[in-house]
Amino acid sequence: MKYQLPLILFDPDCPLCTRFKQGLEYLDKSLHFESARSEEVYAHFPELIRQNCLDKVHMITSDRRILCGQEVVDELLKTLPGVSKFSWLLDNDQGRKVKDFFYQKVEELREISRKKDEGCDQCPRS
Repeated sequence: MKYQLPLILFDPDCPLCTRFKQGLEYLDKSLHFESARSEEVYAHFPELIRQNCLDKVHMITSDRRILCGQEVVDELLKTLPGVSKFSWLLDNDQGRKVKDFFYQKVEELREISRKKDEGCDQCPRS
């Protein structure tokens, strides 16, 4: 299978990841998505490590750069139509702190969701 770039790998078993994917699809029709659980994507991009892609969002840009985690957020802020017009607000120390804080909180929510799905006794039940 030939993949269209830019390509974002996401975990379809993670409800938070799936929501972000849906939101990004709404914002930008030029982004393409693939499950980080698909073995085929690792055959096509052998430089990717499956567990790393399941742990953090990965993006392969149009020029085949591989971005991970916060780098993906930074790239999307620069390139998404509508959002890019406001990216200058985050392009200073305070803006970077806000962006880092937001990304860290999303990662924490994702970890809580993962533990909850694994039957963690300490996680809140809905």
